[in-house]
Amino acid sequence: MQKTSVFKSQEGREKIRGYYDMILNAFPLGKRYVETTFGRTFILEAGKSDRPPMVLLHGSCSNNAAWLGDLSALSREYHAFAVDIPGEPGNSEEYRLNLQSDEYSRWLAEVLDALALKKAILVGNSLGGWLALQFTAAHPERVQALILLAAAGLVPPKQAFIEQTQKIPMDRSSAKATKDTILGDSVLPAEVLQFMMLVFEHFNPIIGALPILSDVQLAGLSMPVLFIAGISDATMDATLAAKRLKAQVPQAEVILLEGSHVITTAADKVLPFLAGIL
Repeated sequence: MQKTSVFKSQEGREKIRGYYDMILNAFPLGKRYVETTFGRTFILEAGKSDRPPMVLLHGSCSNNAAWLGDLSALSREYHAFAVDIPGEPGNSEEYRLNLQSDEYSRWLAEVLDALALKKAILVGNSLGGWLALQFTAAHPERVQALILLAAAGLVPPKQAFIEQTQKIPMDRSSAKATKDTILGDSVLPAEVLQFMMLVFEHFNPIIGALPILSDVQLAGLSMPVLFIAGISDATMDATLAAKRLKAQVPQAEVILLEGSHVITTAADKVLPFLAGIL
């Protein structure tokens, strides 16, 4: 079967990646690619190599630029690797993996192998949280601690949000509406908002619900777990997600914030949690 790019056109791909690279060039971060059987993967690297390794996984319709506000703080304590997920608007492979299979977990295992990381702290946001959950359920021995920021995969998404995202390919106004839904009352720099609209204009997002982890999968998470979400998250019922996680993973720490799906300054919560358990 022929693969289909997640970018609507080659021109759109170059616009997104050009803007992305312009943002990254303003920061003194290491940049590298690793090869996997699922294609080339782009990684930002920060922090000293003798610090505990931390792998950061961004959300849908996003890339490693999402971590730029937190990387400085996180890399003072950890050797941080921010990874562009394949099939998202970053610099990794432009073909989406099979969400209904174990391909994303296998891809991430290959990335960790390429980085020579036997074990790492995983931090996942939204789609990245779902990916982190899937990987951790399959490879618990490779995860030192699991940090979930508004993670998908714990409860079904809200139907209104799914219906809204399904309209994006046919209705450009739905892109702005979806952006507003995700942001809620969050205030982001104008450059970030401009980039989000550029992505929605030239990128084909995931428009269906992600698979939900089973109780058995969740019950196998024996490592320290932190879950952070906004109680006004329009993509899911964050309170219900927290309740289900605590029922299956009793040691999980839950922080429910006033706010929406976007969690800013995550390092302010992540660093104290890790300091207390590592």
